[in-house]
Amino acid sequence: MSLKSAAHYRNQRDRVWARDKGRCVVCGGPGTQVHHRRGRGGPDPHSMENLLLVDDECHRRIHGNPAWSYENGYMVRRHGVIPPDRVPVLINTLPVWLTPDGLSHPQKETA
Repeated sequence: MSLKSAAHYRNQRDRVWARDKGRCVVCGGPGTQVHHRRGRGGPDPHSMENLLLVDDECHRRIHGNPAWSYENGYMVRRHGVIPPDRVPVLINTLPVWLTPDGLSHPQKETA
């Protein structure tokens, strides 16, 4: 299955919904859509560390306030050298690192 196929995206959306427990990661309300932190480009735009569950209002806030979104990890620079799994996301006032396997960690694991 292609990493950009509709079937792959549906599967990843279901996994994001489960990981984020159906709640918007920004405000904690009911999630309604999946946000791509680094956009939909690249070899695997639907990787788990690139996806967040958000509600409509927070999704508009993320795209309408890029400085705030980059600062809080809701957006990751597309052409930057830092991949999404190395950029923490502010969830419930705590930085959380998302991993390609669909997990989240309250602190970055060191190798």
